[in-house]
Amino acid sequence: MAPLLILLTSKQAQWIGFVLGGVIISLSTLTPIEHLPPAPGSDKLHHLIGFGGWALMCAFGPFRQFLIMATFIALWGGVIELIQPYVNRYGEWLDFFANSLGVLCTVTIKTLFHLRIARSISSS
Repeated sequence: MAPLLILLTSKQAQWIGFVLGGVIISLSTLTPIEHLPPAPGSDKLHHLIGFGGWALMCAFGPFRQFLIMATFIALWGGVIELIQPYVNRYGEWLDFFANSLGVLCTVTIKTLFHLRIARSISSS
């Protein structure tokens, strides 16, 4: 396996993606609304892409660890919605569902790739 591929699929790279994504998402969702720049698209789409992207940042590593991280990411989406009213934002349960849907999309894609790779290895 190529050294870059080994590096990108390591536990360390997975943890870096998890922490970096967590910082980015936490800052962007907990910044008071008056400090946010305007962005095209709907709020729910931003949540779906943001949390799905965070899950994607830690998808390239051990599968079991990814599932644990993805569960945490979805739960953190709910915690953020509970915190937002205290930082001059609006906590909405539909945002939590959009966060979770983004994570679920990434988990589904990662699971399909994982199963395909496992099948190709067992048939070799």
